[in-house]
Amino acid sequence: MATDAILSPSRELTITKLLNAPVELVWKVWTDPEHIKYWWGPNGFTNTISEMAVKPGGDWNLIMHGPDGKDYKNKSVFKEVIKNEKIVYEHVSFPKHQSTITFTKKGNKTLIAIQMVFETAEERDNTIKTFKADIGLKQNIYRLEGYLRKVSAEKEVTLSRLINAPREMVFKAWTDREQLKKWWGPKGFTNPVCEIDSTPGGTILIHMKAADGTMHPMDGEFHEIVEPEKIVFTSAALNKNGERVFEVLNTVTFHDENGKTRLTLHAAISNSTDEGKPYLDGMNEGWSQSTDRLNDLVSNQINPGLVTIERIFNASIEKVWQALTDIDQMKVWYFPQLEEFKPEEGFTTTLNINKNGKEYPHIWKVTEVKPLKKISLEWKYGGFPGNSLLSFELFPEGNKTRLLLTHEKLDTFVPDKYPEFGKENFIGGWTYFMDEGLREYLERN
Repeated sequence: MATDAILSPSRELTITKLLNAPVELVWKVWTDPEHIKYWWGPNGFTNTISEMAVKPGGDWNLIMHGPDGKDYKNKSVFKEVIKNEKIVYEHVSFPKHQSTITFTKKGNKTLIAIQMVFETAEERDNTIKTFKADIGLKQNIYRLEGYLRKVSAEKEVTLSRLINAPREMVFKAWTDREQLKKWWGPKGFTNPVCEIDSTPGGTILIHMKAADGTMHPMDGEFHEIVEPEKIVFTSAALNKNGERVFEVLNTVTFHDENGKTRLTLHAAISNSTDEGKPYLDGMNEGWSQSTDRLNDLVSNQINPGLVTIERIFNASIEKVWQALTDIDQMKVWYFPQLEEFKPEEGFTTTLNINKNGKEYPHIWKVTEVKPLKKISLEWKYGGFPGNSLLSFELFPEGNKTRLLLTHEKLDTFVPDKYPEFGKENFIGGWTYFMDEGLREYLERN
């Protein structure tokens, strides 16, 4: 862990951090402009470096681009350079100070120490007040740590997903403990322990419980938080002795797409062991199922009368369409009580479902059919108020199929009077049909 930025009684500002990288790599990403431009500065900053001559008397000229759209010109002059050991430079533009960075080898790790010395204690304090230099220094060293994990990655995975909710809501679901514990992990998992401190340097501790009761503990730490645009954090699976069996640097970005959120996750894996390989083999599917659960959570927070479920199936659109519209297939994965169904506009059917000794006549009327693309139907219950609209839409995803299920106007069922028609019941039912019903049926066939 890094210490917080420390103020001396005189005019210094210092910080230290033990980095999980060899000193040669730490030195390289500090002194090569093609590396340092990606991690230099506080959260949300990017850099344009016009000159960086890391030698005594060499100039370092760069423009830091803030998340607020402002540019900050910086000029420094290197005073002392001892490879893999020490850098001293004078920051000659405002605010003036001298920085000393020391690199101490600790086996395969590196202890880095940064000391900023200002002309007076008052100048240091003003810099902290105006530019939040103490917070920025801490954020900077965590960005360095995250970047080191990225460049030393043994394997990389990228996943992109359109989430049916505004990005502020999606971002909060990643940083709010109560929401994170509801969607984190593959389907069927719960998180009886979920503790997060979503600040740079803050820790993560989650105990993931599988459906069979097996516990899968993990921990990690946050490196960068730029609300509502970006989260960078490390996650690591733990063995029974609490030892990390691999580490993953996760970079999650959130982009607005017409009120929805394009979520992109990049996972860089490092320090993997033989014990950790089984976890890594299932990482793609694990993240895919986690983002399914995330999408379900946030999209269903928006409208009290709306449920949306989105899934990607490893099957062609033709096969998915047949499973949705062919009565013989529907009776296998969906409702075995179904006696008749035709994918034709105006077709109406009724099936009786008995639950806890009570009859619930399901009345369906097909309202729209676009072969291989979309089928919609009115859905109501005989003897009960309300009329909802259910739609299945299909989209190609390479050789796979993305299915978007939308069930709206559920509030017309008056759930306050008839709690069996509460939204949570529809969410649970459709999640079961998509994950345990349709997915398993398609995989078997």
